[in-house]
Amino acid sequence: MSGQRMRDRAPGAAVMEQVVRLQASSPPRSPLARAFGVRPLADEAQSWFSGALGEREVGAALSRLPDGWSVFHAVPVGSGEADVDHLVVGPGGVFVINTKRHPGASLAIYDRAVLVNGVKQPYLRNSDLEASRVRGLLVRAGLDSPVHPVIAVAGAKEVRTYHQPLRAAVLRAETLVRWLARRPAVLDAYTVAQAARLFDDPATWRPLPAESDTAERFVAIEREVRSARLVRAGWALAGALGAVAVALPFVTR
Repeated sequence: MSGQRMRDRAPGAAVMEQVVRLQASSPPRSPLARAFGVRPLADEAQSWFSGALGEREVGAALSRLPDGWSVFHAVPVGSGEADVDHLVVGPGGVFVINTKRHPGASLAIYDRAVLVNGVKQPYLRNSDLEASRVRGLLVRAGLDSPVHPVIAVAGAKEVRTYHQPLRAAVLRAETLVRWLARRPAVLDAYTVAQAARLFDDPATWRPLPAESDTAERFVAIEREVRSARLVRAGWALAGALGAVAVALPFVTR
């Protein structure tokens, strides 16, 4: 990582890497497809792209936490390809935050389940597992801190909480920073600094790939997606205006 500290890792870095990799292996759009605004994302990259947008949104929000808080993104835990979307430490403790982006969806929150459009998701179990891994790291380092799993929901049409789960807090992304800042202080400044130092050290975690231009390439893909959306909107407007122009003579007769 060329001396890079974990606090320098960008929000959504891991999922952006997946998007860039999948897009690199898909054929580019033809000039005609570009002219008509055909979506540039490969089918298998769609969910990764949405996830990256959610993590970047939450990451931007977390940057507004007050002094005394430290934030780390896309932290690789355990083996395989698992990562913690956002790891936060401050006076209120340690928070393992899992971002879930569901544009336009309806979520129902129960004490033992999270349903997205009526379908149960494994979010509580996964968040609890990630928190337990971070808790184990702290114990091995001799640090005593509560570790709270949090699920931050971005883009949903509605989030109805029937019973807040005991295993994790489920919040709308836009309320996350205020919720964190209002947590009662349970850690002194020394413990916060020690935990932040542990999390910031790349040696604490699974090795990361070498630094690359992933962020810049993702921004280029995002720009292309936005451009295609505008082209489609332009064609839709042109079609609507054409329909009005055709109908107008009959209306004015």
